[in-house]
Amino acid sequence: MDNLKRLKKQSIRATDIASQYWCERQMELNYLYGKETTAEQKKGSDVHKEMEEKTNVPVVLMTKSYADFMYKILYTSVLALETLLKNKRSREIQVYGMIDGFPVVGKMDMLELRDGEIFIWEDKTKANDNLPTEPQLLTHKIQVMLYRKLLDDIRSGKYPREQFRKIYGTATLIVTPEFARQLDALGIEKKMQSVDALVDTYFDGMTSLAAISETLHIRYINQFTGKEIKVYRFQYDRQSIESSLEFVLKYWKGERESLPVPETEKWKCNYCVFFGNRCKVWWAQKQLNL
Repeated sequence: MDNLKRLKKQSIRATDIASQYWCERQMELNYLYGKETTAEQKKGSDVHKEMEEKTNVPVVLMTKSYADFMYKILYTSVLALETLLKNKRSREIQVYGMIDGFPVVGKMDMLELRDGEIFIWEDKTKANDNLPTEPQLLTHKIQVMLYRKLLDDIRSGKYPREQFRKIYGTATLIVTPEFARQLDALGIEKKMQSVDALVDTYFDGMTSLAAISETLHIRYINQFTGKEIKVYRFQYDRQSIESSLEFVLKYWKGERESLPVPETEKWKCNYCVFFGNRCKVWWAQKQLNL
């Protein structure tokens, strides 16, 4: 059995793949036993939400079904694409793809239209002004390069709407009457209240985007002061991301077990809620050093 089925997931998230480069074992345990959100992570999510509300048209829709959920996700992304064309930047745009038979999904923090190109930005919040460690920066670079690949695959037609429809079953999805009444209140015409119709709008917008820049951005922000700590600019490396995906997919295919952090990075365990209980790879060594 592949690990996508074992973890009862429909798709691999871009953040899952990035997390595999932080600690693959921790990523797996989060799905097996539940992820605990720290105060720092909650604060980071609040900052992202505030930034989205300043840039995008707010979408307030209450969902009651999978169809409602898919509609809201696609509708929010469609509005974000319209905002991008109008204001030259937009936030929180969902992106989908297929890599070696596995559905992959992610949410890009920001797209910027400048000089006829689309630039991808990823924002990361920190509780202090310290620069990220090399392991932190690596995971974030993997994430942004993956977004670049997924976005380009949609734009180029490598990942077509027909494949999306088949994976997510959108052709048969019907929103709930309660959700439809919310769409009526927003003035959305009946023919556009179909999830499948929205798929076309989403893919039309994605495939008509300008060329995707090879220059990628990661911006670190102090979550308490809002101060910009540093912006890293780097070039997209196709060979590097393809090699990275080949490595991580061996786990998802069930060809190997999840890997713990190497000994040189066991300091990460001090920040893991599973250390000493669900995971004891480096626990005995730590006890000897106490």
